[in-house]
This record gives sequence, C-alpha cells and structure tokens, in this order.
Amino acid sequence: MYLALHRGTATGQVQLRWRAAGAGPRAGHIPWSAIHAHFAQFPGALREWYERTHRRAIELNQREIEARLALKHARQRDP
Repeated sequence: MYLALHRGTATGQVQLRWRAAGAGPRAGHIPWSAIHAHFAQFPGALREWYERTHRRAIELNQREIEARLALKHARQRDP
C-alpha cells in the first residue's frame, strides 16, 4: 500500500489516498476502512507507522481544503 496524490477535476482539490502497490495508476483508491485490518496484522512499530501516516494524510488533506477555501475567499474579495 502507498499514498498517492489525487486531483479532483471539478474542484481542483488535491488529496492523499491509499492505493494498492502494483495495481497501476487507474486502479482507484482503497479506503482506510478496507485496509485497516490488513495493517492491524503488522508488527507493532510498522502498524503504528502506517496509522501515524494515515492520520497525517488526513491532516494534510484537511489543510489543503482550508487553504483552497481561503484562496477562493481572497479572490472573491479582491476582484
């Protein structure tokens, strides 16, 4: 499993999404709920790394949304 950048065409949103290694770029993302049990079988330190990485990806995705909205509002105020 790895994190990949996904860009939404409608909004321009960029987010990190989990993908299966070797599945190719068009295979689609895998929701955390579908892979969490897989990572739960890993040894402690490795499992914790994936869980920390997932939490950080969520934080970064949220910060991207906030930054994009701030930019949109700034553009609307300054024609």
